[in-house]
Amino acid sequence: MKTNTLFLALLLGLTLTCSIHAQDSLPGAVDTAYVAGNFRVFRGDGSSATLDDVVTAMGAHEVVFVGETHDDPTAHFLETELLTRAYAAYGSPATVADQTDTRRVALSLEFFERDVQTILNEYLGGLITEKAFLKDSRPWPRYQTDYRPMVEFAREHGLDVVAANAPRRYVSRVTLHGRASLENLSPEAKSTLAPLPYGNASETYRDQWIRMMLSVIEQERMKCGKPIPEAELVASPSGGNAHEDMGRQLHSQVLWDATMAYWVTDYLVRHPTALVLHMVGSFHVARGTGIPEQVERYRPGTSSMIVMLRAVSDVDSFEAAPKGTWGDFVIQTDKSRTLESLKCRDAG
Repeated sequence: MKTNTLFLALLLGLTLTCSIHAQDSLPGAVDTAYVAGNFRVFRGDGSSATLDDVVTAMGAHEVVFVGETHDDPTAHFLETELLTRAYAAYGSPATVADQTDTRRVALSLEFFERDVQTILNEYLGGLITEKAFLKDSRPWPRYQTDYRPMVEFAREHGLDVVAANAPRRYVSRVTLHGRASLENLSPEAKSTLAPLPYGNASETYRDQWIRMMLSVIEQERMKCGKPIPEAELVASPSGGNAHEDMGRQLHSQVLWDATMAYWVTDYLVRHPTALVLHMVGSFHVARGTGIPEQVERYRPGTSSMIVMLRAVSDVDSFEAAPKGTWGDFVIQTDKSRTLESLKCRDAG
């Protein structure tokens, strides 16, 4: 068989308490399917930490990478909480004791593509309605629940928001035709991407990607613990063989990484004292590979930290990375509250 829903998934896009004790939950959430679960904060070495520890550590850095699981409501609540606390600690004249120490706090998102930056700016500046903004900006699915709280916080407090991702039509082009095919794009189209030719994956990142792909392939053959009938599996979008497609998919992955890294560093070049929180899928930043490597390429010496939001079966039992550490901090969330788990539970 050629391949499976892995490739389709990648093309499509492969919101507290102040003191954290043994276990935490987010207050005020209604009892619906879309509700945050418990979470626990750890340092990268597995020692116990708090959200306050995470925010305190942010002050020593220029970029904070927050790696999420896309279908995890707890992770999205926590992202908004981290942004809110970062602004209170470093960016708000009303809360920072010495106002000369305030920093420009900015939000950067994987979930908007670079060619809609002007539309995003117009909405943040009150020039267009939210209806017009959503119509023209191609927001990700579940924008209302997952990302709107952060964008609205930024809008209310005058924070910049970086539309950091590569337009998906160009990522798809790499998947179908290879990275060299981007050279045929117009100058206007190229201006939304990392400068061409963009960098290659490091050997470590490539190995992590291959292992992840193999794991995803196995997961995609199952649904709620049961094998999916072969007839329901989706073939390769290019019509090619699996090995060729996986190679092109890696180049597509790196285009995502490089473009997000480039626009984060572009913001820091223009605002050198800023603190940028970049919200992104976890694999793009896990263990310091992916986007962090590309940031070093574009702006050597940029100081960054990684906060991983990981959905696990037992939030109190720290799950170490297979090699090295997941990041500077790991916030373990309740896997049973992810949308996939709830869907499987409801399906019986």
